[in-house]
Amino acid sequence: MRIRLHLLIGSLLILISCNTVLQETHSWIEKSNNNTTQILEGNYFYLKDGLIKTFLPQGFKQLSIANYRSVLDSSLTKIQLSNEIKRLESMRDMEGDFYLFFDSYTRSTYTLNTLPYMNFSKRDATMLLSYIKQKNNHVSRITNLNFKKLTAAYAKNKNFTMFRSIFQVDNFEENTRVFSNFYIVTADKQTFMINLTTPFEVNFDGYIEKMKF
Repeated sequence: MRIRLHLLIGSLLILISCNTVLQETHSWIEKSNNNTTQILEGNYFYLKDGLIKTFLPQGFKQLSIANYRSVLDSSLTKIQLSNEIKRLESMRDMEGDFYLFFDSYTRSTYTLNTLPYMNFSKRDATMLLSYIKQKNNHVSRITNLNFKKLTAAYAKNKNFTMFRSIFQVDNFEENTRVFSNFYIVTADKQTFMINLTTPFEVNFDGYIEKMKF
């Protein structure tokens, strides 16, 4: 199993002002934590010429990297903006397709990469989680970021395989916090890598499960 991981770290941390986010909180964050897929509200976005539909909360809009750069330009320093764009460009340049979405109300970013199909097993999930921890520990040693694993899970049925990890990422120097949600999803002989960064802990599984293939 070879997956190039692109964890949501670094420059996104400074996008969040706790007071602002608390005032701007969108209802989808609260509803997602109710863990009831029937009440989730949102919109479907067609990917891969309509062959895939991803379901996202209301407020998310699909952006190009160029448009995303414009949105973040006033919030980031030149170095931070450059690092974030390089991260997204490296994801875009992976084999497969790349999609980028942003919710300006909650300052949440969602990316989806299509990957070559893999039969993702529980053993693969264990190996992947170990690699994520190693990467996070390395980043912690060279930055002001601290990573705390909140959850990691693997689920499989006859139609759907999903691995999920959620990390709390703190920058104590700047007094900021985000939550990094990472998914590997396999369904209908297709594999996807999904990253979601939010200012609050959310249960996003219901939105992932509403994807259509």
